[in-house]
Amino acid sequence: MNLNLNLDFKEKIALFLGILASVLVLLLALYVPMGPRKWYKASEEELASLKNELQMQSMFKQEEAERLDKQKVLMEKLQGRPADFSLFTYVESMLNSTNMRNRAQLEEYKPRNASPKQPMVQLRLQGVEFQELVDFLHKVYSGGTLIAVYKMDYLRPAPSEKGLDCDITFITLVS
Repeated sequence: MNLNLNLDFKEKIALFLGILASVLVLLLALYVPMGPRKWYKASEEELASLKNELQMQSMFKQEEAERLDKQKVLMEKLQGRPADFSLFTYVESMLNSTNMRNRAQLEEYKPRNASPKQPMVQLRLQGVEFQELVDFLHKVYSGGTLIAVYKMDYLRPAPSEKGLDCDITFITLVS
């Protein structure tokens, strides 16, 4: 194939510029998906990831604020107690007021890694009726003194088959 191009100077420049423009368009068509488009996609993914992280951090902040609000309520309850509050004395007074003292053994409870800011008492009840136990627990909790059951080792029928035996450990915080 023999092309005989008899082009004048202006036509040669126009042809050269047309070929140059076509090559540049082709190079840009190859460059844009490999460079700027790839960076754009990467930045979109990073932005989505950062939005998710911001949302998670906002949730953590809200949860922490709620936890601090709850802790504030607990601290107010602690401050509302008498300065000389004793868990042992409090539970003993509850036993006396419910007429269960003669069927109870109350002692300080100290686990190995116990904190002095979390006193505990262990209460062993023998031959109590279920309703008495429920009333006693209700009375302990309704006092607003921030006491919790740390553990209940057992709740079973008494060997005499009259009532229940149970072993409960109470815990509280001191400020």
